[in-house]
Order: sequence, then C-alpha cells, then structure tokens
Amino acid sequence: MPPRYDEAPELAPHNYPEVHHPPSVPEVTSYGQHAPATPIKPEDSTNPSTIHPNYAPVDNSAPSPYAYDHQSGYGHIPPSDQGRARKRILGCSVLVFVLSLIIAILSAAVIGLAAGTGVEASRANDAEARLASVGASGGSPTTVTVTAPTSTPSDFSNVDKGCSTNSAGVTGSTYTSQFFDRPTFQIYCNSNAPNNPLSSLFVGNFDDCIDACASYSFYIPGDFNSTSNNATCAGVSYIPAWTNRTFAVQGSAPGNCYLKPGPQNQTALENPNIGGSAVHAAILDTRS
Repeated sequence: MPPRYDEAPELAPHNYPEVHHPPSVPEVTSYGQHAPATPIKPEDSTNPSTIHPNYAPVDNSAPSPYAYDHQSGYGHIPPSDQGRARKRILGCSVLVFVLSLIIAILSAAVIGLAAGTGVEASRANDAEARLASVGASGGSPTTVTVTAPTSTPSDFSNVDKGCSTNSAGVTGSTYTSQFFDRPTFQIYCNSNAPNNPLSSLFVGNFDDCIDACASYSFYIPGDFNSTSNNATCAGVSYIPAWTNRTFAVQGSAPGNCYLKPGPQNQTALENPNIGGSAVHAAILDTRS
C-alpha cells in the first residue's frame, strides 16, 4: 500500500536564533561620481538607542564593591565639622592677623626709640653748641661761692646753745645725751669746769662736747677695768671761739672741748681766764 501523506515523519522543532540581515550595502558609485550624503541628526549620533535598537543603559544605582567608603574608614563625621569655615578677623586669617599685630607693635617700639634717641642727641648738640659759643666769646664758667654762716667773735649762739646771747636764760638748764645710758648735764654759761682735762678734742658744738663726755664715761671704765676718778668724765669746758681752727691755732689750743674728771659741782666752777674768749661749762647732774 502506498504511504499516505499524513503518515510522513514530523519535523523536529528547533530554537535556532533568527538570522538578522544587515542593511543592504549602498551602491558604489562609479569613479568620478559622488553619492549624495545622508544627513545625520545630532541626536542620532549621541543616542546609542538610535544606533543599536537593542541597547539598554547600565543601571549604576547599585553600589560598587570597589568604591571607597570614607565613613567606614574614619567613622561618622559630626555635623559640626562638615563645611566648617575658618575663622577670620578683619578679612584675614587668625595667623596673619596675629603676625601683623606683632609687626605693628615692634614697629611702634622702634619708632619711639628712634624718636627718643633723636631728642637726646639734639639736647647734647645744643649743649655742645652753647659751650662752644662760650669758649669762642672768651667767657669762662661762673664760679658760685657759698659761704657758710659764721658767728661773729662775740656771737656763737648757733654752736653754744645760746650762751653768747642769753647767758642768764641758758644757765641752769639741762641737756640729756641721747646715747651712752642717757646721762643729764647742767649748763653754766661763762664758767669753767675745774680739774686738769682728761682729753681735748675738736667738736662742732656744745652738745657734741657733752656727748663726748658721756661716751668717755661709758667706754673707759670697762676698757681699762678702773674705778678711779680719771676713768669717768664729770664735766666739760667748751670754748666756742676755738671752733674756728684759725682762732684755735692762734691760741695754741689743741681743741675746743675739754673733758674734766670729778668731782664737779656748781660752787667749784671757775671764772674763765683764757685771754678774753668765752668759756661755758656743763657738769654731770647728780641730783637724781
């Protein structure tokens, strides 16, 4: 029996890709002829989808495994540190402002020093100019002589406690030394303490002479371990005229103050006999 049409073997299905036929090649013009140029739209040359219809853009929204994460390396960045602007003073950075201030202060100091030096130099120049003008004019520096106040031969009130001008008022007064156990002496104007002197010396005034007597009685007994009359001073005789060395030399006087040993008392005082010069006495007050 002949085979039937429906008994033929079936074709096996296949999934081969479809064949894509490229566009036809433009015709080649003959030599010497130019084919008309097809204009290309700008959007077609930059848009891949127009060139390749099956083009799909790559999705870059997923993070790349090779991207560097700054936060994971350095930790969370505080909001206060993000976008912080540097401090500025008068439009300058802090460092520039501080350096400018230091330079300004140093400049002011240098200017002040230079000004002061200039003033002193000007003064020195003026002084030299005045000195030169004095020398050129034949002048000489003026010498000023200061004369110390002196007493007249009959008035020594500035050194004799006033005995030369008010003997009655001074006689009988007392003087207490501020040193050497503070002994007290009675003053007798125009009188001489008796006995030979223990020592003679030059002093500035009557008070100094009395202090010298107190010093003698304070030191001599202890230094020489003596209790004799010569170890203590009981009175003084003071000649104010011999405070002037010229008068002392003329009278061959070794001093104007004479320390006298005891005993001393008012009734034993003598009248002066030294050529007319005044003599005043002071004796140790033993009433207390």
